[in-house]
Amino acid sequence: MINGKLLQTCSRVKWCKVTDMEQISTHEMKTNLSLIFDRINHNHEVMKVVRNKTQSVILLDANDYNSLMETLYLLQNQANAERLRKGIEQHRQGQMREIDVKAYVD
Repeated sequence: MINGKLLQTCSRVKWCKVTDMEQISTHEMKTNLSLIFDRINHNHEVMKVVRNKTQSVILLDANDYNSLMETLYLLQNQANAERLRKGIEQHRQGQMREIDVKAYVD
């Protein structure tokens, strides 16, 4: 799986379904570690490293992981989750305005 196809998949979508996630063996990972890390860091790909039939590990960029954790934290509060959903919907409908954020930055 790590060969010419590697370069072709570097333009993949940022986040994919779990079923679309590329799976590699531990041998493939050891052999191509630097290249795999580059793909994960630069292209925001998520990879599944399969150890054996029952164990595997998911690899993703640390910033992407932090973003997921922050999103989960924000969505834990029902009121906050509803505000976020409302804001996303308003943005989709073009109900937004630009503001100067300098006044809000320390």
